[in-house]
Parts: sequence; structure tokens; C-alpha cells
Amino acid sequence: MKVMKWRWNSMGRSRKIYRRLVELEEVIPLIEKHVRLKPLGYEEVQLPKAVGRVLAEDIEAQINLPPFTRSLVDGYAVISTNVSEAYEDNPVRLKITGRIYAGSSEKIEINNGECVEVATGAPLPFPANAVVPVEYTHETSGEAEIYRRVAPGENVDQVASDIVRGEVIARKGEKVTPVLIAALAAAGINSVKVFRTVTVAVFSIGNELKPPGEKLEYAEVYDSNTYMVSALLYSAGANVVNMGIVKDIEQDIKERLDKALNSANVVVTIGGTSAGLEDLTYRILDSYNPGVIIHGLKVKPGGPTAIAVAGRKIIVALPGFPLSCLTAATHILLPIVRRLQGLREEPEEKIEAVLCTFTPGALGRKRLVPVIVAKRKSGNIAFPLPVHSGVIGRLPKLDGYIVVPENVEGLSEGTKVDVHLYPGAQISDVIFLGSHCPLVDRLLSEAGKIGYIKTVYAGSMAGLRAIKLGVADLAGIHLLDEESGEYNIPFIKRYDLKDVMVVRGYCREQGLIFRRGLDVKSIEDVIKHGLRFVNRNKGSGTRVLVDSMLGKIAGKLDLSLDEVKRRVRGYEFEVKTHEGVALLISQGLADVGVGIRYVAEKYGLCFHPISNEVYDFIVRKDALEKKPVKILLETLRDRKIVKYVKEMPGYRLHRETGKTIYQA
Repeated sequence: MKVMKWRWNSMGRSRKIYRRLVELEEVIPLIEKHVRLKPLGYEEVQLPKAVGRVLAEDIEAQINLPPFTRSLVDGYAVISTNVSEAYEDNPVRLKITGRIYAGSSEKIEINNGECVEVATGAPLPFPANAVVPVEYTHETSGEAEIYRRVAPGENVDQVASDIVRGEVIARKGEKVTPVLIAALAAAGINSVKVFRTVTVAVFSIGNELKPPGEKLEYAEVYDSNTYMVSALLYSAGANVVNMGIVKDIEQDIKERLDKALNSANVVVTIGGTSAGLEDLTYRILDSYNPGVIIHGLKVKPGGPTAIAVAGRKIIVALPGFPLSCLTAATHILLPIVRRLQGLREEPEEKIEAVLCTFTPGALGRKRLVPVIVAKRKSGNIAFPLPVHSGVIGRLPKLDGYIVVPENVEGLSEGTKVDVHLYPGAQISDVIFLGSHCPLVDRLLSEAGKIGYIKTVYAGSMAGLRAIKLGVADLAGIHLLDEESGEYNIPFIKRYDLKDVMVVRGYCREQGLIFRRGLDVKSIEDVIKHGLRFVNRNKGSGTRVLVDSMLGKIAGKLDLSLDEVKRRVRGYEFEVKTHEGVALLISQGLADVGVGIRYVAEKYGLCFHPISNEVYDFIVRKDALEKKPVKILLETLRDRKIVKYVKEMPGYRLHRETGKTIYQA
């Protein structure tokens, strides 16, 4: 079935446009019209080699477990009624008629008034029905003094009480685990039939890609997707063949695909699936028979996914952006591989939460919105984290996603939602959300030794909002109030934050960062000389500082703030971290920006100081007893922070460092 067509632009080059987008639920049925997603046969393997494999048949126990009645402790096997009146101050004396050790085949019988010493795992003599632990006995003159009563069956493992011969102890489609191997071996089984492992070949497509470890040139990135997808496939038990990186050259892609199809059951390409002019994957996939059967999913992210069939083999072409790639791999690739492996369908792990803010949908598509989850006494809170499809560093911080249905404007604040957890997601003990700072990184690493801290750098204003919404336990902010000249507290009052305290952090030197050879003393110099400026993101404390300086220039020149902003070459050119400012200047892509001295010196750039700003910590009162929060505050209060400050240029302690300066 053809699902898209080509149009030609004025340059004579083709641009792909999607025809009919496919719902996620339609994908498997569409594939199965061409290829049956069934296991690829089976093989018999010895137990130790079966771990991680999928059973191809039900397995019945060959023996009863245990195969005889045995003792669970070292002690004396007794008839329980003989010791029914035994107490510490009134012991019962029984004649010892023998001793039985684990592995002993001797069959002994006892009578009333008698007992037999038994070791753990030893068979019980007939008709003993209980064992008195040795610590409640004393042997003297061939008799055992019993100081405690025991009930029938106490400390006894009855014959066939665990497994009976012929019982199904493992079923077809079950994944073999080390514990299951132990049970199978105990039941007399030394080999099992398992489904053949699916071989999946994976390679990425793109001129911009380099393998991790090689030196990057400008406009190049490391190939992270191959490793992420391979890890997902390994987790599903597949045999993964990493076939590296292919340039955007049609012949090279075709040759790599042909090679992969010769050796693998499933082939995965990553990148080259969107509607860009340089993407070649679609027409190459369509050269096979029957070719492309799906191109485009009715979901966001993950929409530009293609699936083709070559004979009886499946080719899954995943998007190149990491979040899109993860979405498509989780919802499309893994279900295909699991079926070919013979694995049972497993429901996606999910938890309930309350959405803390309005979350828009995507017109005509189902939207899967990444979230982090805050655990609160009142229940879980889901906080949509602003990320785009190309993000990679924030992916490990995400706990899962919520679904905004197709053609729904959005989900309102307070909506109860299911959070579908990502594989291996760890919901954190403590969430820090606020302004980026290298010193905070070090402090949180120290605190994180006690418990898992999820760190999200999204700016000071985002930190305030996250505290107000109940999502963040901690927020780091450095916001200058123009009217009062005071840092942070005016904003906390303005946001009307409740049940919080503010702990004074430290000072850090903010200023103009610029390339060598320039002499920049003020923002006015940036405007006057037409220098290329790199700005910080809206909501960051540094952006507040920049706008404050521009506001003063506007007042001096009797101009509007917007007019002054337009005179700054690059005012709209934003990055989200101090590091980003310094990096762009060091690469020659900008001349000047505002940031902290620490990153200026780190990148060998010039620095002109503007102010000593104050970086403070907002703490939710209900988080004060959490160990990582305690450690962070102790580090500030005990001045353990001194060792870090000495190592980092541009930082210094405030006279109130570690003190609680505000509560609400």
C-alpha cells in the first residue's frame, strides 16, 4: 500500500509528503498483512544458557518437591503430642534413638517417648511430625530435654508440598530467569526448549553523526540513538548487530540495508525518515518488495516513522531525534521484536497522578507528553517537562509520559492522568528545579550520595513555578528586583509561595563575557559597536539582569525598551545555560554575552564584572526531613561549601550563607 507521494520543488529536488498517518494501534495489524509476527522456531539449550530466553513449551515437574519430608532446622524430630506440655521450667525428656544427617538414606522409626536428632534438610523418621530446634533442647545421658512445645508440621517441609510431579512449573512464553532456572533444576530438568533469538541489525543515517569517543567537528553530534535502541533491544532478549553509521548517500544506505537483510531478521535504521530534502530512506525502502507499508504515525513525538517489508523481513525506520526515536522504538519496534521472540504481551507499567498544569494537545495527532513525577502525601503530581524531540540530556530525568488524545485541545490542571513509565524509570526522592549553576551541580552530587535527586535546570522563574505547583522540593534562583535592588525575596512574595523557607546560598560574579581582542565594558558598548550578542532564555535570572540593564539604557536615551532590544544584535538569540553563552563565544559564533566568571575562565574568555548576584535556595517545608535535602542544607550551614568555592573562580560566600532568611 502506498502511503505517500513525491513533489518536486523549484530546484528539481524531491520532497516527501506524508499521505495517511497511521494510528499506533493499527501498526501491528498492518504489518501482519505481510509478515506473521510469530517466533522463528525453537532450539533446546542447557539450563545455564537459557537465562533471558523465552520458553517454547510448558514445562512439567519430573519429581515431587520436596521428594521426601525433611527438617527445616537442626534439632530433634518428635511426635508433637509428646512435647505438648514442654516449658522452659518444665522440660519433657525423650529418649534419643538415632541421628539422621542430610543425604542419609537410613529409614528410622520412632515411638512415643522417643526422638531422633536431625540436621537441616535431613529426612524425618516415621511418624515424627515436628522438629524442636536445637536451641530449645539439652542432651544428657542419651536423652533430650525439650524446653518448648511444637505444633504439628512446625519446622517441617512436607513431601510434595512445593511442587507435585506433572505440575506445570513454567509456561510457554515465559522469560527464563535465574530463579526459574533454580526451580527447573530442582524439579529434575537440565535443558529446555526456547524460541530462537531474533537478530536485529541497527544503523544510523546522517552526515552529522560520529561514534562516541571520536573528536567532534562543528555541526557534528555523537550517535546516541544506536546505543539507546540497542539497549532497548537487548532488554527484550534480541541479538543486536550494530552496523555503525552511514552517510546520507543513497548507494551507501542501500548497500548497508542489503547487507543487514542478509544477516538479520529485523533491520532498524535511525534517521532519514522526515520530510527533509536530504532524506533518502523512503525511496530506498520502497525499492524492496512490497516496500513501504507505513510512513508516518498519528502520534507526536514519533510521527516520522516508516516501516517496510522486504520479502519476509521487516525494516523499521526510526526518526533521528532522540525523543521521537525513543517513542517509536518503545511503541513499534519493541512490540514487533517481542512477538518474534514469543514473549507474552506485558501491560505498560503506569501510575496514577494529578496533572499540575494545563497541557495542550496536538491537532490531528495523539500527543505523548513527557513528565516527571513528584511523590507527595496527597498523591503523585505529574509535571510536563518542556522538551523537544531533539533533546537527549533530559531524557534520563523523565519518568514517563501522559497521553493527550487526538483532537483534544488539552488537559486541564487537576486532571487525573495515567503516567506511562519509561523503561527503567526511577521516580526520585527529591526534585531540584531551577537555575543552572556549576556550583549547584557539585552540591547536589554531594547530597545525592544519600538519595536520588532529580535535577532539572529550567531557569529561576521555572523554579518558582515548580515550587508553587508542588512539584519541586528545592529550587535555585537568582532574580534581581529592580525596584528594591534585592535578590529573590520580592519574587517569592510576588508568587505568594506558601509553606516554604529560603536558605541563603552564595554570591557569584556576573558580567560580560567576550572574546579576546575586544574591550567591552557595558551593554552600551555591545550596541555601539554592533557586536554579536548571545542572550539567555526568558525566565532565567541572567535574562532578568540583561533586561534590567537595557531598561536603564532606554530611560537614559528616552527610548522604549523594545526599541533598545532591537538595537542589540542578537537579543533574540538565546541559550539556556551559562556554559552555552561561553561555548558560542569560544566557537566564534558570538562576540559577547552575560554570564558568570567561572565559565568565562573555563573557556579562556575575557570577563568584565557587572554585579555580584545572590543565588538562594527555596525549600518546601515538607521536604526538610528528606535526607538529601538535609545534607544540602548542612553543607551550606556548616560551611562545607568553602572547599568548593575556593576551587571555582567568581564564587564567594555571603555573610548569611546557610541561614534561613525568609519563611512563609
